[in-house]
Amino acid sequence: MNLELNIAKRYLFSKKSTNAINIISLVSGTAMLFGTMALILVLSVFNGLEGLVKSLYAVFYPDIAITAAEGKTFETSADLRQKLSSIHYIDAYSFVLEENALLEYSDRQHICTVKGVDKNYFNVVKKFDTFMVDGKKILQKDSINFCIVGVGVAQKLGMDPSHAFNPLTIYMPKKTSSSFASMENAFNKSYVTPAGAFAVSDEFDSKYTFVPLDFFQQLTDNYGKVSQIEIRLKNTTQTAIAIRQLQQTLGKSFSVKSRYEQNEVLYKILKSEKWITFAILVLIMIIASFNIIGALSMLVLEKKKDIATLTALGIHKSSIIRIFLLEGILMSCLGALIGMLLAFILCVLQQKVGLVPMPGTSFLVQYYPVKMQLFDFAMVALVVIVISLIAAYLPAKKAAMSVEKEYLSYLS
Repeated sequence: MNLELNIAKRYLFSKKSTNAINIISLVSGTAMLFGTMALILVLSVFNGLEGLVKSLYAVFYPDIAITAAEGKTFETSADLRQKLSSIHYIDAYSFVLEENALLEYSDRQHICTVKGVDKNYFNVVKKFDTFMVDGKKILQKDSINFCIVGVGVAQKLGMDPSHAFNPLTIYMPKKTSSSFASMENAFNKSYVTPAGAFAVSDEFDSKYTFVPLDFFQQLTDNYGKVSQIEIRLKNTTQTAIAIRQLQQTLGKSFSVKSRYEQNEVLYKILKSEKWITFAILVLIMIIASFNIIGALSMLVLEKKKDIATLTALGIHKSSIIRIFLLEGILMSCLGALIGMLLAFILCVLQQKVGLVPMPGTSFLVQYYPVKMQLFDFAMVALVVIVISLIAAYLPAKKAAMSVEKEYLSYLS
């Protein structure tokens, strides 16, 4: 094997009699360089985006969510509270009522999702303080009801939450109103005082407004009812066990879901996008590998006398095949190694300096997040080796066959 490798290295770095071979070899290596670099960069960016999405969704989506198996809301009984308290995996839980509503401030209106939460909510979402960018995190004080709005909601309503002089009006359709009722009779309306604003990402900032649970229950005619129980676990590694125990304790009347199950479609889309992009780039690399076939085919023609000499010295046909297979692997791997090194440097620079800014506005990140994984590097290296082996096999086989033909013609 050492002999074949030494010969392959000599063929790769020696000066060729035809410049076309040098040019095609250079193009092959360069194609593998950029292909490998693109693969590592794309996979690292997708890893970073996946981590970012999970961290963002951790703000608004709890470790476990309990909803009604049928219908939209359910009663919050003392028995239900007792059952929840009996599950020792639970660190904190909060009752939540979520509905779409019409908001009005001064002369502007905006439809968003209003989330009525109880006093335990900020124990479930402990990182909420880090997303406050204006005002205070307060929903109720004495008999006054406050609201916390997303910065996107505040912008659309023309509101400065920390210096709001007018109350925010919330409209909700009455459950008993007819289609011919007037505006005043068709809607319940109530007022809250803006207290602060949060910023996470465009998706959430323009969608959510938080109000006290009892205030929102009264506004929506859902007295004593909630749409969801949000749970924070003591240890997220025990999510599956906690879900099983909650489902057994609460029965079939309730649906218990993990954070992944709450956003299953989104996570599947992220994964599929990552691997579809990976497959497209691999296909491009396969097309680029035709240059390896061309370069090695021309090299076989050039080294015909060398191959004949090696055969005369007793080198077996399989060794001739291995020489050109190793030549193809070396040609690809040299470019791939440089590509991986460049990708690693670019990823580190993106993490430390932020070379490429993220479009849109985000409170959490201004630059594309990247996360390198050893598995990605290993997988890309394997792909390069497999592609180069397949591409080199045809010229290598041709080299062995040409020797065999010459040997047979010599015997005849």
